[in-house]
Amino acid sequence: MDRRYIENEHVVDRYLSGDLTVREAREFEKFCLDNPAFLQALPIPVRLKTRLSRRPADGSETGVFEAIPSSSTRAVMEETDDGFDPEEAREEMRRSRSGFAVNSVLVMGLGLALLIAAAAAVIFGLQVRSLSEQMQVAADEQNSTQMQPPGSVQRYKAQLVAAKPGQPTLALGWVTPAQLLDISIDATDGKIQQFQITIDRNDGVRVMQIKRIMRDSNKEVRFSLNSSAFGPGDYLVKVEGYNWRGQTQTVGWMMLGLQ
Repeated sequence: MDRRYIENEHVVDRYLSGDLTVREAREFEKFCLDNPAFLQALPIPVRLKTRLSRRPADGSETGVFEAIPSSSTRAVMEETDDGFDPEEAREEMRRSRSGFAVNSVLVMGLGLALLIAAAAAVIFGLQVRSLSEQMQVAADEQNSTQMQPPGSVQRYKAQLVAAKPGQPTLALGWVTPAQLLDISIDATDGKIQQFQITIDRNDGVRVMQIKRIMRDSNKEVRFSLNSSAFGPGDYLVKVEGYNWRGQTQTVGWMMLGLQ
């Protein structure tokens, strides 16, 4: 009998339940006696280890459990009884294994809790990183749209189109440093004298609206914009005219490209 045989054949459990043959029990006891380190490592009660560490009396056929049919062994046990109870040993073994199972469940629970905590920490870290990136983008946008005094004046003549354009009709690029954009629109056609200009960002956000602009003596509508008031992007400009009733009607469109 060796370690592998003891493990594969569940010899310890069968020994405790009295299911071993006389020969198997004797070989198991002899192996424990010859291998004290192995005996001490077994998950069995201490008193049973003490029993198995003793050399059996002469003529003894097998071990300590009455379930193993050996009258001579029982006689020896009765003469040398030191309070060892096989049933108590089995019950202690069951309690020990039950405690081990509870400890295993506790360890698994703690491991799962640790894993969940680690996953939560990773998710929190990713959220913090994403929030930091969003804050940086917002700060960059704020810096890019912060109003600055224009360093120069640039004049542009713009032509309106009849339909809403899908791309810039006046591509200015990103103006750096800030400039005052002096834009004039040809308004020679028609008799409209007053105009309304509405500027929306390409995502639909209203930027500004200028009302009641008179055309000048050259029949042009002129307005000025600080380039630093706009962030990078395209801006849709809607030009409307006031009729004699004070109502507005669309005159034309244009799109400013600032990027």
